[in-house]
Amino acid sequence: MKRTLLIVVIAITALIPLAVWARTLSSGLPASAYLYSGGRVLALVGFVMVFYQFVLSSKVRWLERGIGLDRMFAMHRVTGVLALILLVIHPAFLFASDLAAGLIPTITPAKIGGAVTLTLLLAVAGAALLYRRLKWSYETWKRIHLASYLVLPAGLLHSLLFGSDTGGGLVRALWLAMAATYVAIVVAKLLRLADVRRHPYAVAAVTQETHDTWSLRFEGRPVHHQPGQFMTLQLGRQGRVSESHPFTICTSPTSAQLGVTIKAVGDFTATVRETTTQDQAYIDAPYGVFSFMNHDADRLVLIAGGIGITPFMSMLRYMHDRSLERQVLLLWGNKTERDIVFRRELDEMAAAMPTLRVVHVLSAQPDWPGEKGYITAELIQRCAPEVAQSQCFVCGPAIMMSKVLAALRQLGVPRRCTHYEKFALR
Repeated sequence: MKRTLLIVVIAITALIPLAVWARTLSSGLPASAYLYSGGRVLALVGFVMVFYQFVLSSKVRWLERGIGLDRMFAMHRVTGVLALILLVIHPAFLFASDLAAGLIPTITPAKIGGAVTLTLLLAVAGAALLYRRLKWSYETWKRIHLASYLVLPAGLLHSLLFGSDTGGGLVRALWLAMAATYVAIVVAKLLRLADVRRHPYAVAAVTQETHDTWSLRFEGRPVHHQPGQFMTLQLGRQGRVSESHPFTICTSPTSAQLGVTIKAVGDFTATVRETTTQDQAYIDAPYGVFSFMNHDADRLVLIAGGIGITPFMSMLRYMHDRSLERQVLLLWGNKTERDIVFRRELDEMAAAMPTLRVVHVLSAQPDWPGEKGYITAELIQRCAPEVAQSQCFVCGPAIMMSKVLAALRQLGVPRRCTHYEKFALR
């Protein structure tokens, strides 16, 4: 509901300059006038999209609650693409207008300002779209992405100084409101960053869970979170502070410590094993809506792939500590037995919780006596005959999640009962 309302607000805000522009049109104008007018409205609507791209990626907690940060980032990507398309076409229309009027295009302060703003936007968008193909590190992408904080004020200054449609009235009021909101969000982000840096956490324990998976435990001020939510984490090691990365809080809210369990799959995660109890952590939490506590259901189907088990460990640990009675099926896909994290703890919880059933599915161990292969619709149906009447939670690699979500739809699970969260927040 909140997400729908946000989409409606974005649409209405984008329609304001469009409606004001439409009132200025009249018949009988030369083609150059229509091209010029069209170029102006493209810039106006494109700038609104740039504004919301900033808002959606700002991690404002009251806005994120009820939507989920991953869904807000998905909307952020959509508004970014729309902004890029509209603002790239904008100067083309103005250039065509000059040609249609028989004028020689000239270089003016307005055009220089617009070119600078567009170049910044192209740099940020290009980095987001191509950094994997260019084999850039996450840290490099993050630094380039900081340039997005210059796009909005540059575009605002350009449109207020040179845009003939922002000279007064409703559009100017909207532009000033967006400027005020931008300033408020930047101040809030700086205050939050300062607060996080003022309250570092001590690394209390570093534990190797499997051949490529490590757990970190932190001690510091309490974080009131739901089981399944996540944090953004920076590690301070050897005098350097890493970029922030999102990780599920795998400990229960009942625990005095915060914890994450990280698989070595990338540049940053491969260094987690180098962390020591002499290091510090900077934690911003909680985020996300991926928790069974947000849904009224006695029957839960939890489907994990690999390290996607972490939010479910938080949930199961909380259920165990609070003696909550839920009918829970955990379907967990891994390659081999050596990849199963927390195996002993899960066995102990299953023994202590009669309503919990754990099914391991291994894809690369032919001699495994249990379920083999991948988590398919047939396997889900066999293990959970009442899946269509359950709340289903899915977490794992992107390809696995896509296939499992399709299988759940095939089995008739309503979308309102299917929950997932993606942690590639970029």
